[in-house]
Order: sequence, then structure tokens, then C-alpha cells
Amino acid sequence: MENQKHGYIPLYRSVKKQPWAKDVFLRTLWENLLIDAARQPYTANYKGHRWPLEIGQLVTTSADLGMALCDRNGEPTSRHSVERMLAFFEKEEMISVVAERRKGTLITVLNYAEYAEKIGSTPAHMPAHMPAHSEASNTKASESAPAHIGEHKAAHHEQEYINNNKNLSSSRNSIESPDDATKRFLSRHPEAANGVYTAAGKSWGTAEDLKAAQWIHSKIRMVDATAAEPNWPEWANTVRLMRQQDERSHHDICDLFRWANKHHFWAGNILSPGSLRKQWGTLTAQRNTDRPTSKSSASKLDFDNTDWAEGLQI
Repeated sequence: MENQKHGYIPLYRSVKKQPWAKDVFLRTLWENLLIDAARQPYTANYKGHRWPLEIGQLVTTSADLGMALCDRNGEPTSRHSVERMLAFFEKEEMISVVAERRKGTLITVLNYAEYAEKIGSTPAHMPAHMPAHSEASNTKASESAPAHIGEHKAAHHEQEYINNNKNLSSSRNSIESPDDATKRFLSRHPEAANGVYTAAGKSWGTAEDLKAAQWIHSKIRMVDATAAEPNWPEWANTVRLMRQQDERSHHDICDLFRWANKHHFWAGNILSPGSLRKQWGTLTAQRNTDRPTSKSSASKLDFDNTDWAEGLQI
């Protein structure tokens, strides 16, 4: 009864077949996301802000998620490690993430109904279920067993909600076209409307993310004139992740790439936003080492300068 008060989710055995499930932290984080996601729409109060959540959504922070992922010594997982795991799930199209600095992170479990459903009326279930209740209903004990009645009623209502949610999801999926999926994605991320995105919303960026990606490509073409046209949704998506998850501005991104693009070694190795993100720490450390120490020769960085965007067309 106590367990039923807190609700439950099904956990399918097939999750063990996924290569990533061998990572105990990835698997535990995925289970925590499923458990904490909203079972029905409601408005959450988090960090002084009101968050209207839909089914399958939760609001949290990477730090809070890390507190629930501790090692044997009780040491929580770092924020950066959690963000890398979330980025993995996002790449696998399992979740979508929208982070608002200092406010919280909105996580949507994509296709949540597929994880939250439990089919209780299958042929294998019914024969075992019905005789047991028929037999119990003919005994005196069943007439005077309020604990059983309450337990059955709670389970019945929860199963009724799940079945209704399943029917709604199945009906929606049966009539939903690719255009409908795109509309749903844009309704969740209106800032992507003027940028670039894939139909299912796996990869996307804003207009400014795309502009930064185009600027990076223009600099690469100066090093390699034969560089192929990139996958713009993927490039814009990486720029967006650097902004939202790594908390770097467009100016930060383009400024570091400009330095790498002129470097005798890195110019031929940093040829995409992905490689820039992967080597960010190394590049930053080396640039700081190579910078002049004299105040007279050191140039002041203007974070409001938008020269990197000049001449680009969206």
C-alpha cells in the first residue's frame, strides 16, 4: 500500500540490451528521469519560478541530478558529468533539454507514453487475474477485507489512468504526420523557427547558432577550400549545446575558433564545432599560455563585438 501511494513506472527488461545500460550511472540517471517525470500536466514551483509541465517533463538542475548519483563513498556526480550524460541521451533522441541559466533545466522524455504504460489486460494476464478475483469474491474474507478493497481500488484507478493515457497516445501516434511532429517540436522550441532543425527535432539551433556555424565554416574554407558543405542542423545543434550546457556565448565560441584557425597546429585539426567543443579546455589553456604578458601588448576582449557575424546571410 505504501508503494502504491507513491506510484510506479514499468521498467522493461529490454533496457539491459542497450550498450549504454552497462554504464551504471547512465542507467541510473535514465531510471531517475523516468521516475521523476510528470505523470500528468501540472505546474511546478522550482527555484522561485513556476513551470507548467506536460506529461513526461521535469524541471531540475544538473547539480540536483548529480546529488542522486553518488559513488560508494557518497560523493555526488559532478554537474559537468551529468550534462555529458544528458547530451548523450539527447543525441540518442531519448530526451530534449532546455536549460535556463540560474532558473533550472526543463527535460522532456520523448515518447514518454511508451515508457509509462503498463498493459494489464493482456490474454496472459486475464486468465490468472479473473479466477483469483472470482474465487475471492465467494469467500467471507473478501467481504470484510477493506485493505484488499482499498488496494484493488488504488491499483484499478492507476491502471485506468495508464490505459487512458495509452489510448490517447496510440490515437495521437496513429494520425500524427511528420508535419505534426515538426509542429509539436516548434511549439516546444519556438526559438528554432528561424534557425535550422531536423524534422523530429533531434538536432536544432537558433538563427544565431546557425550564423555562428556558418562563420566557422567560412573560416575553415580559408584553410581548406575543398571542405564539403556541413550538416547544418548538427553544426547548429553543437553550437546550441555549447551555449546552453557549457554556458559559452557566441562570441566566446567564435573567438576561440578564430585563435585555433590561425594556429599552426590547430588550424588543421579544429574543423567543426564538434572538434572545437571536444578540445575546448586544451585550446583555452594553450591560448592563455601563448598570450603576451605585457599589458601594453595584450588586447582587451570586447564581448559586445559582433564582427564575427558580419557578412553572413541566414
